[in-house]
Amino acid sequence: MKSNKIARKAMFTATASGIVGLISMMSVSSALADVKINFAHHLPTESEQHMAAERFRDLVAEYSDGEVQVQILPSGQMGGQREIIESVELGTLEMGYGESGLYANYVSEFGLLTLPFLYRDTEHWEQVVTGEIGEQLIEQLVDTSGVRPLNWILAGYRDTYLVDDVIESPDDFKNLKIRVPESPVFVGTFSALGAQPTPVPMPDVYTAMQTGLVDAMEGTPEVGYTFRIYEVAESLSKTRHILFDGSFAINEDFYNNLSDSNRDAVTRAALESAEMQRSEWAEREQSWLDKLTEEGIAINEVDPEPFQDALASFREKFAADIGAVELLESIDQQ
Repeated sequence: MKSNKIARKAMFTATASGIVGLISMMSVSSALADVKINFAHHLPTESEQHMAAERFRDLVAEYSDGEVQVQILPSGQMGGQREIIESVELGTLEMGYGESGLYANYVSEFGLLTLPFLYRDTEHWEQVVTGEIGEQLIEQLVDTSGVRPLNWILAGYRDTYLVDDVIESPDDFKNLKIRVPESPVFVGTFSALGAQPTPVPMPDVYTAMQTGLVDAMEGTPEVGYTFRIYEVAESLSKTRHILFDGSFAINEDFYNNLSDSNRDAVTRAALESAEMQRSEWAEREQSWLDKLTEEGIAINEVDPEPFQDALASFREKFAADIGAVELLESIDQQ
């Protein structure tokens, strides 16, 4: 009997020691992750941007030796894209997913980067945004808002989805009620084509098309699939009118208050996750188009030249209105 008590006591002691050891390990692990970054975006978890954010999270943990933890808040948990970037500006959110159309609210020259038919191809786009022009715009944004983009995501070419019919020429846009983001460039682009641009938050677009509030929307193949637009649209016309960017933006004060090593880890992780996303983009764009086809949406090829010609004067006027004619010329000459 006495031996049983001794055995039970030994077992209890061993178990207690194991628990204490586990708690100790958890405390050490928790202590190591002494910096937490909340990173919000408005897109679904199937999106390109979310996949890049997951890579960023994992690389930050690796490069900081576990000292920095990134928590991703997807699918509009922290509001729409505008609200997210405003929260980063205020410092109530450490990081968020932004894009040039939003940054134009702080630095008008950012609007140039979203002009229709601005880039010859994705290589031209990458040369512009990752080069001196992109660097100068980022520093202006930091000075104006305290928001620092850390990288450049290739969000892709934007096409046109219609409830009925297809787009074949610029005339097909006349009087078309089309959903666009809340951006002067997008409103101006489709106004120049004779359409009726209608800003609608992305989560409400499905219902807007279903109920007839709009006849069409514009966006990437990825957006058309992840937001299930193929259920309310008959066709996707490959107008490829705008090559869109995105970026992981961080609050500048928070960024500067990181230790040198942790700031380097965050910067390196942001750049590498974006580079990986850009290198894989073309293959994944085709996969989104294939998925849309499988869901029954008609893919319509479009000759871009008439649209380029129809929007040339709009590009020039937009640049002139914001005093950025020379910048537009520099982009063209890259």
